[in-house]
Amino acid sequence: MWRKIIPGVVAAGTAVYLGFLIVPHGPAVKAGENGTFSNDCCGTFELSDGKMILNGETSVRYTVAADANGPYILPRIDVGTMPDHGFAVDGSRSVRKLRLDRLPGPTRITLYEGIIPYVFTRKAPRRRE
Repeated sequence: MWRKIIPGVVAAGTAVYLGFLIVPHGPAVKAGENGTFSNDCCGTFELSDGKMILNGETSVRYTVAADANGPYILPRIDVGTMPDHGFAVDGSRSVRKLRLDRLPGPTRITLYEGIIPYVFTRKAPRRRE
């Protein structure tokens, strides 16, 4: 009898494990940060459900959280600025917080490069005609 039960339990456990690996997991709660933000120095980045797209090319995953200083975005790898060249993505540096002015629906995101703040403002969504 155990010869039939044990393989069944192993097969069911394997199926559940593979299900967790295959099914995409999004954020548990939507923070309302989605949108496109721009700055003249570096270009634009688009936030979309945990995925940050820099100048339409590079993609970086992120999470939204808050601390005593307010809400922020924490990328998985460091995102910095290169004035007049765009963004610098560096996996060897410690990650910096991108500060949001409010949640939900932030209108500004501030990225500090040393002591210099780069303020990215929300672009108005395109109107559908």
